[in-house]
Amino acid sequence: MVYLLASILSSSMIYVVFRLAKNYSCNLSTLITINYLTATILGFLLFQPTNGNLRNNVIQWLPFGILLGVLFIVMFYLIGNSSQKAGIAVTTLANKLSLVFPVLFSLLYFNEKITLLKTTGLITAFIAVFLTVYKKEIKKTNLLFLILPVVIFIGSGITDSVVKFVQAVKINSEEASIFSSLVFLVAFVIGVIISFSQKKTAKLYHFPTLALGTLLGIVNFGSLYFIINALNKSNLNSSMVFTINNMSIVSLSAILGTFLFHEKLNKINIAGIFLALLSLYFLI
Repeated sequence: MVYLLASILSSSMIYVVFRLAKNYSCNLSTLITINYLTATILGFLLFQPTNGNLRNNVIQWLPFGILLGVLFIVMFYLIGNSSQKAGIAVTTLANKLSLVFPVLFSLLYFNEKITLLKTTGLITAFIAVFLTVYKKEIKKTNLLFLILPVVIFIGSGITDSVVKFVQAVKINSEEASIFSSLVFLVAFVIGVIISFSQKKTAKLYHFPTLALGTLLGIVNFGSLYFIINALNKSNLNSSMVFTINNMSIVSLSAILGTFLFHEKLNKINIAGIFLALLSLYFLI
């Protein structure tokens, strides 16, 4: 459970860092590039090779690492654009409801058993996620902008499903850090290419961007590293891990937004947080 809690905290802090970056007018491309460079370095520093067959293992999961690296940075940019065009509420809803993909993948591909109580927990968790991120602005969203949240819904679901597959079939717990480093290295290279292709190059010596980009890299690395370890070492089925992880991130992000940035929670949001806690009781 320690790794699962660390994953929830790390992923929730991504939201906080992005929110702080907005306050300090950080360049998004530079912030994301520094973030992936930091995450890559951190993974290599944490890696302690003990497996003599590492080279052969790397060949097996290398294509999946490259695929995830591409998906990670694409999803980062899509989420950023969707937040501006479709709204934060709609984007968050699409991103977190994507947990249906890895949950169903785990249940069907790995034949995980599920009890009636856990089924109830899954259903209440889905409802809790929707209620927690609900805002009236969802009704006002232009239908033309819903294509971005739909893509995010599918993309996030595919990404989490690939993470689950690699964790279960391709890598062991010792390789979690080096695999994470490869994913972030690929994302970093793509980020550099995007940054240099822009007409206006951001100032690299902007201190808030450097500081927050580094912090973002630390928590971003943690979000992947800890979820892989949670899947490997927790006593919960992977479907439960993804459900608890995503709904807890939504609830904690809403709470952090309220206390740190004075964002308002309506009665429906508060009901969603309490329902998330109830579903957590059903799932554990």
